[in-house]
Amino acid sequence: MVKHVDTMNAERKIARSKADFIRLSGIGPELAEFLTAFNQSPEIFYSMPFGRRREIENQMDVVLFSFEKL
Repeated sequence: MVKHVDTMNAERKIARSKADFIRLSGIGPELAEFLTAFNQSPEIFYSMPFGRRREIENQMDVVLFSFEKL
């Protein structure tokens, strides 16, 4: 019987760079650009229009949900 942890270790991928991490985690280019800008200036999140903020939140939810499945 294969344990869940063994399966996770067998499927684990290694990110050797920031670009690899972004690609392997499922973060699209648009979200990656936002996260880079947000890291340098967090207040941009509150200054963007509500609809745009909602789109970013939804994209982040998808990425976080994919980690939950691991």
